[in-house]
Amino acid sequence: MPSYLFQSPGLATLALYATPDTLFAFDLDGTLAPIVEEYGAARVPNPVRTTLQRLVGLAKVVVITGRSRKDAQAMLGFEPHLIIGNHGAEWPPGKDSRNWQFVDCCLKWRNQLHDALFYERGIEIEFKGESISLHFRKTDDPDRALALIQAAIDQLEPSPRKIGGKYVVNVVPGEAWGKGDALAAAMERLGSSRAVYFGDDETDEEVFRLKRDDVFGVHVGKDDRTAASYYLNQQSEMLGLLNSLVGMLESQSEEANC
Repeated sequence: MPSYLFQSPGLATLALYATPDTLFAFDLDGTLAPIVEEYGAARVPNPVRTTLQRLVGLAKVVVITGRSRKDAQAMLGFEPHLIIGNHGAEWPPGKDSRNWQFVDCCLKWRNQLHDALFYERGIEIEFKGESISLHFRKTDDPDRALALIQAAIDQLEPSPRKIGGKYVVNVVPGEAWGKGDALAAAMERLGSSRAVYFGDDETDEEVFRLKRDDVFGVHVGKDDRTAASYYLNQQSEMLGLLNSLVGMLESQSEEANC
């Protein structure tokens, strides 16, 4: 069972990880940005953005999101050390950047899904390059919509990896990296010996299930099913958490400069 982070044991453990050589990694929707009715309208609140920018000056900061990197950059409004998109499959420009075989596969899936679901009111197909999200928050009957989506996905060739979420089902190529792989690779790339990861959704469980001593997982929202060791009650607590981290790191910096 996960424990509430803002109690003595959780805060004491977090303090052990609040060092400049720790990588601080975050999911985006539901973690740094509140979930909204229209997914295209989601934004990181200004106070959270400002505090994250302070954190970037004190330690390594990575965002690992199901969104495309382009959409994530627009939502954030600033550059962390890394933005990894499409659930871990899309990296910043360079040798590990886009996998065009994955993109081509998702283009074919998009056409198949469009044929199967075009006339279903309220279901939205979001093509993101290396993955596709099928949103059904706007449907009148979410259970029926989910059943239709699952049936359409079952017909896709090659068979994709499915990742659930809050009124969304994501499909990604089976060979694509997940968030757990992405976090491990980001730690190696940035030279971080340990990491703290914050996430709220099924996609983030790939990180929480790593069960590595050098990774501290925090689930945003109370959920007894999560593999994370700690949780926050709700997304609005993220600002206080970020301020606490920044305060700890700034104190360490001041002591080191004395």
